Amino acid sequence: MKETSPTGLNEWLHFLKDKKFPVREKHLSRLKNQIKNGDTLDNMRDNIASDPLLAFAILNEANRNIRNKNNDITSPLHAAAIVGINGIVRLLPNFAPYYLDPKQTSPHLSAFLSEVQTSYEAASIAKLWVSKKQPSGSDDIFWITLFRDTAKWLLWLYAYPTMTRINQRLKKGEAASHVELSELGCRIDEITARLFILWHTPHRIVEGFYSKNVPNSSELQTLAHLAHDIDQLPNLTENKRLTILINNPLIFSYCANKVAHEAHLTGWDSKHLPFLYRVVAASMHCYLSEITYTAHIATVQSARHYNIGGKAPLAQQLLNPDLYLRYAPKPKTPNCPVSSLKKALNKHSLFDTKQKANMALKAITKSIPSLKHCIIFKHANHKTLPLYQSGYEINKVKMVKWNTHSSVFSKLSQQATAVHFSNKTLESAQVSLPYGADKILEKNSQLVLLSTQVTQKETVIFWIETSAAFNQKDYTTLKKIVSAISHRAA
Repeated sequence: MKETSPTGLNEWLHFLKDKKFPVREKHLSRLKNQIKNGDTLDNMRDNIASDPLLAFAILNEANRNIRNKNNDITSPLHAAAIVGINGIVRLLPNFAPYYLDPKQTSPHLSAFLSEVQTSYEAASIAKLWVSKKQPSGSDDIFWITLFRDTAKWLLWLYAYPTMTRINQRLKKGEAASHVELSELGCRIDEITARLFILWHTPHRIVEGFYSKNVPNSSELQTLAHLAHDIDQLPNLTENKRLTILINNPLIFSYCANKVAHEAHLTGWDSKHLPFLYRVVAASMHCYLSEITYTAHIATVQSARHYNIGGKAPLAQQLLNPDLYLRYAPKPKTPNCPVSSLKKALNKHSLFDTKQKANMALKAITKSIPSLKHCIIFKHANHKTLPLYQSGYEINKVKMVKWNTHSSVFSKLSQQATAVHFSNKTLESAQVSLPYGADKILEKNSQLVLLSTQVTQKETVIFWIETSAAFNQKDYTTLKKIVSAISHRAA
Protein backbone atom coordinates (compact mmCIF):
# COMPACT_ATOMS: atom_id res chain seq x y z
CA MET A 1 0.00 0.00 0.00
CA LYS A 2 1.31 3.38 -1.00
CA GLU A 3 2.96 5.44 1.71
CA THR A 4 1.52 8.88 2.39
CA SER A 5 2.59 11.38 4.99
CA PRO A 6 -0.33 13.33 6.43
CA THR A 7 0.55 15.82 9.14
CA GLY A 8 -1.71 16.96 11.94
CA LEU A 9 -5.04 15.76 13.25
CA ASN A 10 -7.24 16.93 10.38
CA GLU A 11 -5.05 15.39 7.68
CA TRP A 12 -4.95 12.03 9.47
CA LEU A 13 -8.73 12.08 9.94
CA HIS A 14 -9.19 12.78 6.25
CA PHE A 15 -6.71 10.01 5.40
CA LEU A 16 -8.33 7.32 7.58
CA LYS A 17 -12.05 8.06 7.91
CA ASP A 18 -13.09 6.48 4.61
CA LYS A 19 -10.55 3.64 4.51
CA LYS A 20 -12.11 0.23 4.03
CA PHE A 21 -11.96 -2.10 7.01
CA PRO A 22 -9.76 -5.15 6.31
CA VAL A 23 -11.60 -8.42 6.92
CA ARG A 24 -10.14 -11.86 6.45
CA GLU A 25 -11.29 -13.23 3.10
CA LYS A 26 -12.64 -16.50 4.46
CA HIS A 27 -14.79 -14.69 7.04
CA LEU A 28 -16.16 -12.25 4.45
CA SER A 29 -16.88 -15.00 1.91
CA ARG A 30 -18.60 -17.10 4.55
CA LEU A 31 -20.76 -14.15 5.60
CA LYS A 32 -21.80 -13.46 1.99
CA ASN A 33 -22.64 -17.13 1.48
CA GLN A 34 -24.67 -17.21 4.68
CA ILE A 35 -26.63 -14.15 3.54
CA LYS A 36 -27.12 -15.64 0.07
CA ASN A 37 -28.32 -18.94 1.53
CA GLY A 38 -30.78 -17.22 3.85
CA ASP A 39 -29.10 -18.24 7.11
CA THR A 40 -30.37 -16.74 10.34
CA LEU A 41 -28.39 -14.23 12.36
CA ASP A 42 -27.90 -16.88 15.04
CA ASN A 43 -25.93 -18.95 12.54
CA MET A 44 -23.80 -15.92 11.68
CA ARG A 45 -22.86 -15.07 15.27
CA ASP A 46 -19.60 -17.02 15.39
CA ASN A 47 -18.46 -15.68 12.02
CA ILE A 48 -19.21 -12.08 13.01
CA ALA A 49 -17.44 -12.42 16.36
CA SER A 50 -14.39 -14.08 14.76
CA ASP A 51 -13.30 -10.99 12.79
CA PRO A 52 -12.71 -7.85 14.86
CA LEU A 53 -13.31 -5.19 12.20
CA LEU A 54 -16.38 -6.98 10.86
CA ALA A 55 -17.75 -6.97 14.40
CA PHE A 56 -16.67 -3.34 14.94
CA ALA A 57 -18.42 -2.08 11.79
CA ILE A 58 -21.67 -3.81 12.75
CA LEU A 59 -21.39 -2.40 16.26
CA ASN A 60 -20.97 1.15 14.88
CA GLU A 61 -23.91 0.71 12.51
CA ALA A 62 -26.18 -0.43 15.33
CA ASN A 63 -25.14 2.52 17.48
CA ARG A 64 -25.83 4.91 14.58
CA ASN A 65 -29.37 3.57 14.30
CA ILE A 66 -30.46 3.53 17.95
CA ARG A 67 -32.36 6.51 19.22
CA ASN A 68 -31.54 6.21 22.92
CA LYS A 69 -27.84 7.11 23.08
CA ASN A 70 -27.84 6.47 26.82
CA ASN A 71 -28.39 2.79 26.15
CA ASP A 72 -25.03 1.96 24.60
CA ILE A 73 -24.44 -1.27 22.73
CA THR A 74 -21.00 -2.77 23.26
CA SER A 75 -21.58 -6.35 22.13
CA PRO A 76 -21.30 -6.98 18.34
CA LEU A 77 -23.67 -9.93 18.65
CA HIS A 78 -26.36 -7.70 20.15
CA ALA A 79 -25.55 -5.13 17.49
CA ALA A 80 -26.06 -7.66 14.67
CA ALA A 81 -29.56 -8.35 15.94
CA ILE A 82 -30.37 -4.62 15.79
CA VAL A 83 -28.81 -4.05 12.35
CA GLY A 84 -30.38 -7.14 10.82
CA ILE A 85 -29.48 -8.92 7.58
CA ASN A 86 -30.30 -5.92 5.39
CA GLY A 87 -28.09 -3.66 7.49
CA ILE A 88 -25.17 -6.06 7.22
CA VAL A 89 -25.63 -6.22 3.44
CA ARG A 90 -25.36 -2.41 3.27
CA LEU A 91 -22.03 -2.61 5.12
CA LEU A 92 -20.38 -5.14 2.76
CA PRO A 93 -18.89 -2.51 0.37
CA ASN A 94 -17.01 -1.02 3.33
CA PHE A 95 -14.87 -4.15 3.77
CA ALA A 96 -11.65 -5.08 1.97
CA PRO A 97 -10.76 -8.80 2.03
CA TYR A 98 -7.23 -9.89 2.84
CA TYR A 99 -5.61 -13.29 2.43
CA LEU A 100 -3.22 -14.99 4.82
CA ASP A 101 -0.24 -16.63 3.18
CA PRO A 102 2.47 -17.48 5.75
CA LYS A 103 5.10 -17.49 2.99
CA GLN A 104 4.17 -14.13 1.45
CA THR A 105 2.45 -12.02 4.12
CA SER A 106 3.35 -8.37 3.55
CA PRO A 107 5.02 -6.40 6.38
CA HIS A 108 2.11 -3.98 6.79
CA LEU A 109 -0.42 -6.83 7.00
CA SER A 110 1.76 -8.64 9.56
CA ALA A 111 1.99 -5.42 11.57
CA PHE A 112 -1.79 -4.98 11.40
CA LEU A 113 -2.38 -8.54 12.62
CA SER A 114 0.20 -8.08 15.38
CA GLU A 115 -1.58 -4.99 16.64
CA VAL A 116 -4.95 -6.73 16.56
CA GLN A 117 -3.50 -9.64 18.52
CA THR A 118 -2.12 -7.25 21.15
CA SER A 119 -5.62 -5.80 21.51
CA TYR A 120 -7.08 -9.27 21.98
CA GLU A 121 -4.50 -9.90 24.72
CA ALA A 122 -5.33 -6.59 26.39
CA ALA A 123 -9.04 -7.38 26.18
CA SER A 124 -8.52 -10.81 27.72
CA ILE A 125 -6.51 -9.31 30.60
CA ALA A 126 -9.11 -6.61 31.25
CA LYS A 127 -11.96 -9.13 31.14
CA LEU A 128 -10.30 -11.42 33.68
CA TRP A 129 -9.45 -8.53 36.00
CA VAL A 130 -12.99 -7.15 35.88
CA SER A 131 -14.52 -10.60 36.40
CA LYS A 132 -12.82 -10.68 39.81
CA LYS A 133 -14.52 -7.43 40.86
CA GLN A 134 -17.63 -6.97 38.70
CA PRO A 135 -18.44 -10.30 36.99
CA SER A 136 -21.49 -8.90 35.22
CA GLY A 137 -19.45 -6.32 33.30
CA SER A 138 -16.61 -8.51 32.08
CA ASP A 139 -18.02 -9.16 28.59
CA ASP A 140 -18.60 -5.45 27.95
CA ILE A 141 -15.09 -4.53 29.05
CA PHE A 142 -13.68 -7.16 26.70
CA TRP A 143 -15.22 -5.47 23.64
CA ILE A 144 -14.46 -1.97 24.91
CA THR A 145 -10.78 -2.87 25.35
CA LEU A 146 -10.56 -4.80 22.09
CA PHE A 147 -11.84 -1.89 19.98
CA ARG A 148 -9.88 0.76 21.86
CA ASP A 149 -6.97 0.64 19.38
CA THR A 150 -8.94 0.23 16.15
CA ALA A 151 -7.45 3.42 14.69
CA LYS A 152 -3.98 2.16 15.51
CA TRP A 153 -4.72 -1.07 13.63
CA LEU A 154 -5.50 0.96 10.51
CA LEU A 155 -2.45 3.17 10.97
CA TRP A 156 -0.24 0.07 10.91
CA LEU A 157 -1.98 -1.16 7.76
CA TYR A 158 -2.19 2.10 5.80
CA ALA A 159 0.75 4.08 7.25
CA TYR A 160 3.22 1.30 7.98
CA PRO A 161 6.48 3.27 7.45
CA THR A 162 5.37 6.03 9.83
CA MET A 163 4.27 3.57 12.53
CA THR A 164 7.52 1.65 12.12
CA ARG A 165 9.51 4.81 12.83
CA ILE A 166 7.35 5.49 15.88
CA ASN A 167 7.84 1.96 17.21
CA GLN A 168 11.61 2.10 16.71
CA ARG A 169 11.83 5.34 18.68
CA LEU A 170 9.63 3.97 21.46
CA LYS A 171 11.91 0.94 21.79
CA LYS A 172 14.82 3.35 22.32
CA GLY A 173 12.98 4.77 25.34
CA GLU A 174 11.60 8.02 23.90
CA ALA A 175 8.34 9.31 25.37
CA ALA A 176 5.25 8.30 23.39
CA SER A 177 3.78 11.82 23.49
CA HIS A 178 6.93 13.36 22.03
CA VAL A 179 7.36 10.68 19.35
CA GLU A 180 3.73 10.80 18.15
CA LEU A 181 3.68 14.60 17.97
CA SER A 182 6.97 14.52 16.07
CA GLU A 183 5.95 11.85 13.55
CA LEU A 184 2.18 12.46 13.22
CA GLY A 185 1.69 16.04 14.33
CA CYS A 186 -0.85 14.86 16.92
CA ARG A 187 -1.48 12.04 19.40
CA ILE A 188 -2.85 8.67 18.29
CA ASP A 189 -5.49 8.90 21.02
CA GLU A 190 -6.70 12.17 19.48
CA ILE A 191 -7.06 10.52 16.08
CA THR A 192 -8.86 7.57 17.66
CA ALA A 193 -11.36 9.59 19.66
CA ARG A 194 -12.28 11.78 16.67
CA LEU A 195 -12.59 8.80 14.31
CA PHE A 196 -14.86 7.06 16.80
CA ILE A 197 -17.22 10.03 16.62
CA LEU A 198 -17.15 9.98 12.80
CA TRP A 199 -17.75 6.21 12.78
CA HIS A 200 -20.62 6.44 15.33
CA THR A 201 -18.73 4.19 17.73
CA PRO A 202 -20.61 3.54 21.01
CA HIS A 203 -20.06 6.31 23.50
CA ARG A 204 -18.95 3.85 26.16
CA ILE A 205 -15.85 3.02 24.05
CA VAL A 206 -15.13 6.71 23.35
CA GLU A 207 -15.36 7.46 27.09
CA GLY A 208 -12.18 5.46 27.63
CA PHE A 209 -10.24 8.41 26.19
CA TYR A 210 -11.85 11.14 28.30
CA SER A 211 -9.64 12.58 31.02
CA LYS A 212 -12.42 12.21 33.58
CA ASN A 213 -12.21 8.42 33.17
CA VAL A 214 -8.44 8.07 32.86
CA PRO A 215 -6.09 8.70 35.80
CA ASN A 216 -3.35 11.23 35.14
CA SER A 217 0.29 10.51 36.00
CA SER A 218 -0.03 11.91 39.52
CA GLU A 219 -3.14 9.84 40.23
CA LEU A 220 -1.45 6.71 38.87
CA GLN A 221 1.47 7.32 41.22
CA THR A 222 -0.88 7.71 44.18
CA LEU A 223 -2.76 4.51 43.33
CA ALA A 224 0.47 2.58 42.84
CA HIS A 225 1.76 3.78 46.20
CA LEU A 226 -1.30 2.28 47.92
CA ALA A 227 0.05 -1.14 46.89
CA HIS A 228 3.72 -0.49 47.65
CA ASP A 229 4.00 -3.47 50.02
CA ILE A 230 3.72 -6.62 47.92
CA ASP A 231 3.09 -8.79 50.99
CA GLN A 232 0.13 -6.73 52.22
CA LEU A 233 -3.26 -5.82 50.83
CA PRO A 234 -3.22 -2.30 49.31
CA ASN A 235 -4.25 0.58 51.53
CA LEU A 236 -7.66 2.14 50.94
CA THR A 237 -8.05 5.65 49.58
CA GLU A 238 -10.25 8.38 50.99
CA ASN A 239 -9.76 10.58 47.93
CA LYS A 240 -13.14 11.06 46.22
CA ARG A 241 -11.68 11.37 42.71
CA LEU A 242 -9.59 8.19 43.12
CA THR A 243 -12.60 6.32 44.52
CA ILE A 244 -14.59 7.21 41.39
CA LEU A 245 -11.73 6.07 39.14
CA ILE A 246 -11.19 2.68 40.77
CA ASN A 247 -14.93 1.94 40.72
CA ASN A 248 -15.06 2.57 36.97
CA PRO A 249 -14.14 -0.58 34.99
CA LEU A 250 -12.55 1.62 32.31
CA ILE A 251 -9.45 1.84 34.52
CA PHE A 252 -8.93 -1.88 33.93
CA SER A 253 -9.28 -1.38 30.18
CA TYR A 254 -6.72 1.41 30.29
CA CYS A 255 -4.20 -0.56 32.38
CA ALA A 256 -4.66 -3.82 30.46
CA ASN A 257 -3.98 -1.96 27.22
CA LYS A 258 -0.81 -0.48 28.68
CA VAL A 259 0.33 -3.88 30.03
CA ALA A 260 -0.14 -5.70 26.71
CA HIS A 261 1.66 -3.05 24.67
CA GLU A 262 4.50 -2.70 27.17
CA ALA A 263 5.02 -6.47 27.35
CA HIS A 264 5.21 -6.68 23.55
CA LEU A 265 7.47 -3.66 23.28
CA THR A 266 10.07 -4.54 25.92
CA GLY A 267 9.08 -7.97 27.32
CA TRP A 268 7.50 -9.27 30.51
CA ASP A 269 10.56 -8.11 32.43
CA SER A 270 9.77 -4.45 31.69
CA LYS A 271 10.39 -2.22 34.69
CA HIS A 272 7.06 -0.44 33.99
CA LEU A 273 4.81 -3.49 34.38
CA PRO A 274 5.02 -3.79 38.21
CA PHE A 275 3.89 -0.16 38.42
CA LEU A 276 0.77 -0.90 36.35
CA TYR A 277 0.09 -4.05 38.37
CA ARG A 278 0.19 -2.00 41.57
CA VAL A 279 -2.37 0.43 40.13
CA VAL A 280 -4.71 -2.47 39.36
CA ALA A 281 -4.06 -4.10 42.74
CA ALA A 282 -5.06 -0.87 44.46
CA SER A 283 -8.18 -0.62 42.27
CA MET A 284 -9.23 -4.20 43.07
CA HIS A 285 -7.90 -4.18 46.64
CA CYS A 286 -6.11 -7.49 46.24
CA TYR A 287 -2.55 -8.79 46.40
CA LEU A 288 -0.12 -7.76 43.70
CA SER A 289 0.78 -11.39 42.97
CA GLU A 290 -2.86 -12.12 42.10
CA ILE A 291 -2.89 -9.30 39.53
CA THR A 292 0.30 -10.55 37.88
CA TYR A 293 -0.89 -14.15 37.87
CA THR A 294 -4.25 -13.16 36.38
CA ALA A 295 -2.56 -11.17 33.60
CA HIS A 296 -0.42 -14.17 32.69
CA ILE A 297 -3.39 -16.54 32.72
CA ALA A 298 -5.36 -14.13 30.51
CA THR A 299 -2.60 -14.05 27.88
CA VAL A 300 -2.57 -17.84 27.82
CA GLN A 301 -6.34 -17.83 27.24
CA SER A 302 -5.90 -15.24 24.51
CA ALA A 303 -3.23 -17.37 22.81
CA ARG A 304 -5.64 -20.31 22.78
CA HIS A 305 -8.63 -18.41 21.38
CA TYR A 306 -7.27 -15.40 19.44
CA ASN A 307 -3.90 -16.36 17.99
CA ILE A 308 -4.50 -14.71 14.62
CA GLY A 309 -0.90 -14.51 13.42
CA GLY A 310 1.45 -11.61 12.83
CA LYS A 311 3.71 -12.39 15.79
CA ALA A 312 4.22 -14.87 18.60
CA PRO A 313 1.62 -14.44 21.37
CA LEU A 314 2.65 -12.95 24.70
CA ALA A 315 1.98 -16.26 26.43
CA GLN A 316 4.88 -17.81 24.54
CA GLN A 317 7.30 -15.49 26.33
CA LEU A 318 6.15 -16.92 29.66
CA LEU A 319 7.72 -20.25 28.65
CA ASN A 320 11.12 -18.64 28.05
CA PRO A 321 13.59 -19.75 30.77
CA ASP A 322 15.64 -16.60 30.14
CA LEU A 323 12.61 -14.33 30.49
CA TYR A 324 14.15 -12.13 33.17
CA LEU A 325 17.63 -12.11 31.64
CA ARG A 326 16.58 -10.00 28.64
CA TYR A 327 19.33 -7.40 29.03
CA ALA A 328 21.93 -9.64 30.59
CA PRO A 329 24.25 -11.64 28.37
CA LYS A 330 23.46 -15.30 28.48
CA PRO A 331 26.18 -17.14 30.36
CA LYS A 332 28.22 -19.22 28.02
CA THR A 333 28.28 -22.88 28.83
CA PRO A 334 31.94 -23.76 29.23
CA ASN A 335 33.14 -26.40 26.82
CA CYS A 336 34.14 -29.66 28.45
CA PRO A 337 37.96 -29.87 28.13
CA VAL A 338 37.82 -33.60 27.44
CA SER A 339 35.20 -33.17 24.73
CA SER A 340 37.18 -30.31 23.19
CA LEU A 341 40.29 -32.48 23.16
CA LYS A 342 38.50 -35.35 21.45
CA LYS A 343 36.93 -32.98 18.93
CA ALA A 344 40.34 -31.49 18.09
CA LEU A 345 41.97 -34.90 17.71
CA ASN A 346 39.17 -36.06 15.40
CA LYS A 347 39.93 -33.35 12.84
CA HIS A 348 42.65 -35.52 11.33
CA SER A 349 45.10 -38.30 12.21
CA LEU A 350 48.32 -36.42 11.49
CA PHE A 351 49.09 -35.13 14.98
CA ASP A 352 52.50 -36.24 16.25
CA THR A 353 53.34 -37.14 19.84
CA LYS A 354 54.44 -33.64 20.79
CA GLN A 355 51.23 -32.05 19.47
CA LYS A 356 49.07 -34.59 21.28
CA ALA A 357 50.99 -34.01 24.51
CA ASN A 358 50.47 -30.25 24.21
CA MET A 359 46.71 -30.66 23.73
CA ALA A 360 46.54 -33.10 26.63
CA LEU A 361 48.35 -30.64 28.93
CA LYS A 362 45.81 -27.92 28.13
CA ALA A 363 42.94 -30.29 28.91
CA ILE A 364 44.54 -31.37 32.21
CA THR A 365 45.12 -27.81 33.45
CA LYS A 366 41.44 -27.02 32.81
CA SER A 367 40.03 -30.24 34.25
CA ILE A 368 41.84 -30.94 37.51
CA PRO A 369 40.94 -28.27 40.14
CA SER A 370 43.60 -29.39 42.63
CA LEU A 371 46.43 -29.46 40.06
CA LYS A 372 49.62 -27.78 41.21
CA HIS A 373 52.22 -29.01 38.74
CA CYS A 374 52.30 -31.19 35.68
CA ILE A 375 55.00 -32.64 33.43
CA ILE A 376 54.47 -34.66 30.28
CA PHE A 377 57.33 -36.90 29.10
CA LYS A 378 58.03 -38.76 25.89
CA HIS A 379 59.74 -42.13 26.22
CA ALA A 380 61.35 -43.55 23.07
CA ASN A 381 64.54 -45.46 22.31
CA HIS A 382 65.10 -46.11 26.04
CA LYS A 383 65.20 -42.36 26.76
CA THR A 384 62.76 -40.26 28.79
CA LEU A 385 62.57 -36.53 28.00
CA PRO A 386 60.22 -33.82 29.30
CA LEU A 387 58.07 -32.35 26.51
CA TYR A 388 55.92 -29.86 28.43
CA GLN A 389 55.49 -28.75 32.02
CA SER A 390 53.17 -26.48 33.98
CA GLY A 391 53.78 -24.90 37.38
CA TYR A 392 57.41 -25.84 38.02
CA GLU A 393 60.49 -23.69 37.70
CA ILE A 394 62.03 -24.82 34.45
CA ASN A 395 65.58 -24.90 35.89
CA LYS A 396 64.55 -27.32 38.62
CA VAL A 397 62.98 -29.66 36.08
CA LYS A 398 66.18 -29.64 34.02
CA MET A 399 68.26 -30.55 37.07
CA VAL A 400 66.45 -33.90 37.53
CA LYS A 401 68.19 -36.92 35.96
CA TRP A 402 65.11 -38.29 34.26
CA ASN A 403 67.00 -41.09 32.47
CA THR A 404 68.54 -42.61 35.59
CA HIS A 405 67.19 -45.96 36.71
CA SER A 406 63.71 -45.79 38.19
CA SER A 407 61.58 -48.83 38.85
CA VAL A 408 58.42 -46.73 38.60
CA PHE A 409 59.37 -45.07 35.30
CA SER A 410 60.58 -48.39 33.93
CA LYS A 411 57.14 -49.89 34.52
CA LEU A 412 55.41 -46.80 33.07
CA SER A 413 57.46 -46.95 29.88
CA GLN A 414 56.79 -50.63 29.25
CA GLN A 415 53.00 -50.68 29.50
CA ALA A 416 50.00 -48.44 30.14
CA THR A 417 50.07 -47.89 33.89
CA ALA A 418 48.54 -45.68 36.56
CA VAL A 419 50.18 -45.09 39.94
CA HIS A 420 48.90 -42.93 42.79
CA PHE A 421 51.11 -41.83 45.71
CA SER A 422 49.26 -40.14 48.54
CA ASN A 423 51.13 -37.77 50.86
CA LYS A 424 51.60 -40.69 53.25
CA THR A 425 53.18 -43.07 50.72
CA LEU A 426 54.97 -40.52 48.56
CA GLU A 427 57.89 -40.01 50.93
CA SER A 428 58.79 -43.69 51.00
CA ALA A 429 58.31 -44.01 47.25
CA GLN A 430 60.70 -41.21 46.34
CA VAL A 431 63.66 -43.61 46.13
CA SER A 432 61.95 -45.38 43.20
CA LEU A 433 61.70 -42.13 41.20
CA PRO A 434 64.42 -40.76 38.86
CA TYR A 435 67.37 -39.17 40.67
CA GLY A 436 66.55 -35.65 41.92
CA ALA A 437 62.82 -35.90 41.29
CA ASP A 438 62.12 -35.65 45.01
CA LYS A 439 63.61 -32.12 44.96
CA ILE A 440 60.78 -30.69 42.90
CA LEU A 441 57.97 -32.21 44.97
CA GLU A 442 56.30 -29.95 47.52
CA LYS A 443 55.44 -30.98 51.06
CA ASN A 444 52.04 -32.65 51.59
CA SER A 445 51.54 -33.10 47.86
CA GLN A 446 50.08 -36.10 46.11
CA LEU A 447 51.55 -37.57 42.94
CA VAL A 448 49.76 -39.39 40.13
CA LEU A 449 51.70 -41.05 37.31
CA LEU A 450 50.09 -42.44 34.15
CA SER A 451 51.39 -43.67 30.85
CA THR A 452 50.02 -44.60 27.45
CA GLN A 453 51.46 -45.64 24.13
CA VAL A 454 50.95 -42.90 21.54
CA THR A 455 52.69 -44.54 18.58
CA GLN A 456 54.18 -47.97 18.08
CA LYS A 457 57.54 -46.72 19.37
CA GLU A 458 56.62 -43.79 21.63
CA THR A 459 55.05 -43.66 25.06
CA VAL A 460 53.84 -40.58 26.91
CA ILE A 461 54.17 -40.38 30.70
CA PHE A 462 52.09 -37.99 32.79
CA TRP A 463 53.42 -36.56 36.06
CA ILE A 464 50.55 -34.90 38.03
CA GLU A 465 51.22 -33.23 41.38
CA THR A 466 48.15 -32.07 43.29
CA SER A 467 47.61 -30.08 46.47
CA ALA A 468 44.53 -31.98 47.64
CA ALA A 469 43.31 -35.55 47.60
CA PHE A 470 43.06 -36.92 44.08
CA ASN A 471 39.41 -38.05 44.00
CA GLN A 472 37.64 -40.53 41.77
CA LYS A 473 36.20 -37.80 39.54
CA ASP A 474 39.66 -36.37 38.86
CA TYR A 475 41.03 -39.82 38.17
CA THR A 476 38.22 -40.61 35.71
CA THR A 477 38.77 -37.31 33.89
CA LEU A 478 42.51 -37.86 33.67
CA LYS A 479 41.97 -41.37 32.40
CA LYS A 480 39.75 -40.04 29.58
CA ILE A 481 42.41 -37.52 28.56
CA VAL A 482 45.15 -40.15 28.51
CA SER A 483 42.93 -42.54 26.60
CA ALA A 484 42.11 -39.85 24.00
CA ILE A 485 45.73 -39.53 22.83
CA SER A 486 46.65 -43.20 23.07
CA HIS A 487 47.68 -45.29 20.10
CA ARG A 488 44.62 -47.49 20.62
CA ALA A 489 42.26 -44.50 20.32
CA ALA A 490 43.72 -43.67 16.95
